[in-house]
Amino acid sequence: MIHPNSTYKRIWDLFVFICITYFAIEVPLRLVFHQKLTSGVNAWERFIQIIFGIDLILNFFTAIIRERLLIQNRKIVAKSYLKTWFLIDFLSAFPFDLFGGFFFAYFGVTDSLKILRLLRSVRVFELFKSLRMLALGADSEDRFKLLEVINPMTFRLIFFVYWTTLFAHWVACGWIHLSPEFLTDKDMFTRYIRALYWSVTTLTTIGYGDITPTTNKQTIYTMGVMILGVGIYGYVIGNIATLLSNLDISRVTFQEKLNTINSFIKYKKIPPHLANRIRSYYVNLWENKHGIDESEIWDQLPSGIKIDVSMFLHNHLISVVPFFKHAPEELKREVVLELKPAYYMKGDMIFREGDVPHNMYFLSKGHVEVIKEKTGELLATLNSGSFFGEMSLIDDSLRTATIKAGSYCDVYTLSRDAFQEILRHHPSFDKHIQEIANERKVHQSQSKHPN
Repeated sequence: MIHPNSTYKRIWDLFVFICITYFAIEVPLRLVFHQKLTSGVNAWERFIQIIFGIDLILNFFTAIIRERLLIQNRKIVAKSYLKTWFLIDFLSAFPFDLFGGFFFAYFGVTDSLKILRLLRSVRVFELFKSLRMLALGADSEDRFKLLEVINPMTFRLIFFVYWTTLFAHWVACGWIHLSPEFLTDKDMFTRYIRALYWSVTTLTTIGYGDITPTTNKQTIYTMGVMILGVGIYGYVIGNIATLLSNLDISRVTFQEKLNTINSFIKYKKIPPHLANRIRSYYVNLWENKHGIDESEIWDQLPSGIKIDVSMFLHNHLISVVPFFKHAPEELKREVVLELKPAYYMKGDMIFREGDVPHNMYFLSKGHVEVIKEKTGELLATLNSGSFFGEMSLIDDSLRTATIKAGSYCDVYTLSRDAFQEILRHHPSFDKHIQEIANERKVHQSQSKHPN
């Protein structure tokens, strides 16, 4: 059985969609202008009919998805197809022109039966839905699960524009069919453009009145188009309004949060310099993270995915720390899971010289300045990918320098308590850390009492 979400099936569906669109545009034009097919066009249409026939057969051998379950039973698949799309696909693929004499003798029609190919246009919605979805995990047990690759509102707008354009084309062809005398002195292209102009102005309820019905059939047809136009116009306005309001939900949410912060600042009568720092923090948070609350997303992820994502995002950060370079992979996975995000504005003191240490820091974005508190001397500047405060994990010494944010900084912290808990699970690495701590103490003792 063919998997419905395989790459080849997606490509095939796209090709079938193009063929359906071609017929939906070409067949009405040929019928209203009574054009004869050239040998080249006839061969092309015969090829498309063969494509439709192959697609009809493939549908009997394509698995279906029901309630997130992949059904590959051929009897169930065939029964489902026969109840749904089979008749439409059959009528659109059947070569009526090859049996013209039979249909003319019994029904009095031949070429007009090609209009039945337009029935296949109703399948465009299903193909649209298929093309906007992406299969997840093609080689896993969850390969039948789908992910929307186009925002639902965007999809609705694209689909609506497609169908509205196609419908306006059909209405224009209908006007030409009901008005054989319409601009008979003009060429075919001009007649079609003017008819399409009438179709658009009528469907959009503008109706300039420069093209008006003169017969009862035209009048009834125009009234029907007007009624449909009112519905389409209302649908367009409603969808565009919804689309614009949801165009950037994260920005709207951020603005609401900023309004709440401004109310808080006003209510608490916070001084201007502090208020500006608060606003600056949230603006930088928006510019760097688009207002995403990383902790909230993190808490909702299952542990298995959380560990893998953590390793992908943070493994390069911890691997540059000397005593983590040769750490077991299991310990690294536990460490990255304990990393907590933190943000600092330019000028913020991350910690001061002489502070009691509690965390180690990994600098993901921005740069920090290492300063000697007493003299104000700039000892070093650390950039993205650097780390600092690592000795807080292995000894009790106080901070030996002040770390100041030189720009907006996106950092991750590892607490000493969390690290000590991890070491309990890895006694051999705990021994290695103790050796490093002892060597550091010896080195400090020698530096104080040189030989």
